[in-house]
Amino acid sequence: MRTNLTTLLGIQGYRIAGLAVAERKKRRVIVIDLKRSRRTFECGICGKRLKKSHSHWVIEVKHLPLWEYSTILQLTRYRVDCPGCGVTMERLPFIAEEGRVTRPMAAVVFELCKVMTHKAVGLFMNVHRETVKRIDKKALEKIQATRPLDGITVLGADEVSIGEGQNYLTMISALESPRGPEMLYVVEGRRERHLRPFWKWFGKQRARLITHAALDMWKPFRNSFKAHCPNVQIIYDKFHVIRHLLEALNTVRKAELRRAAKRFRHVLAGKKFILLSRQAHVRGRARQALNQILQANRRLFKAHMLKESFGQLWSYRSKTWARKFFNGWVAQLKWSRLKPYHRFARMVEKHLDGILSYCDKPISLGYLEATNLKVRNLIRRAYGYRDKEYMKLKIIQTCTPWMGEFQPWAWAHKKTS
Repeated sequence: MRTNLTTLLGIQGYRIAGLAVAERKKRRVIVIDLKRSRRTFECGICGKRLKKSHSHWVIEVKHLPLWEYSTILQLTRYRVDCPGCGVTMERLPFIAEEGRVTRPMAAVVFELCKVMTHKAVGLFMNVHRETVKRIDKKALEKIQATRPLDGITVLGADEVSIGEGQNYLTMISALESPRGPEMLYVVEGRRERHLRPFWKWFGKQRARLITHAALDMWKPFRNSFKAHCPNVQIIYDKFHVIRHLLEALNTVRKAELRRAAKRFRHVLAGKKFILLSRQAHVRGRARQALNQILQANRRLFKAHMLKESFGQLWSYRSKTWARKFFNGWVAQLKWSRLKPYHRFARMVEKHLDGILSYCDKPISLGYLEATNLKVRNLIRRAYGYRDKEYMKLKIIQTCTPWMGEFQPWAWAHKKTS
């Protein structure tokens, strides 16, 4: 029986000498006593085998649970006197670097952190949540340091505000890579100097291979990409352009609400999101309310129709026809008194080359907007992060599909394959 259990435990160089059920912190655990089955010792730095030890003491290491019991491995830890390295700890490959847990235990804890909170993982695996965080952070740092960066030709940058005040995180993503869309790096701030750590990490040679970059109309982003990617073509993010258009429409709505007579005020009040939504997505009573608004106010009717038609700009594959469409759209503003729309048209005219670059490279821009929502949900679910570096790593993991895939027993399959 002990021989079979030793084989299942999978720890080489040790045998099971005893097994007992004990109580630790009001919880029943299984304590497995391990004895050495080899006579030599191995230096923890150079790996040299030695015949004698320097000193020793008994330690306890947490292992994967056995049925409903937490499992503790009890063994003797040795220190060796290596001629080349001096007095060092003996190498024990089955113990993780993050704490007194085994490598299989650390692997499962890391996978559980993808779908559970630290507190829940700690209760489930009977470890302190600080140990859970340390295991998760160490694994993420290792993945980020060794992740593949080959085949990336299209980058994207977007910022998200966190906390109070003007606090931003800038997220740089690979929109086209052999592994699909993935988050590459997160920096604090959105100035040119804040992006320098990313370019240093990404490398000059890889930066020269970047052909397109999807950005919002923020000058520091454009300058940074132009400086580090000589062959890059800037594509302005469609959703950021539409957001400015929606802000212009909302400004018109507020102005008309102030001008509205008493009999029309109840028709316009409280209808912001109905007016800003795409008309095709408005159903039921909201559709009736939208029709009432458009019938009651001609300026809002025209502003709404211009908003609905502007999205057609991204349906063209010819820059010539796209520019003709934009000129025709601007011509409809000639006799209108929609000042916010005139300001929006001037802003688009300044950045029209970057917007029309979408005709040459119709990349999917939905991933950038999805990451913004995922980041907010992540921070909200965690009730904030005290460790900013760990928060960045969790953002990268959450927004990278292949990193966030839940594979709780992947370590076991790799071991047996």
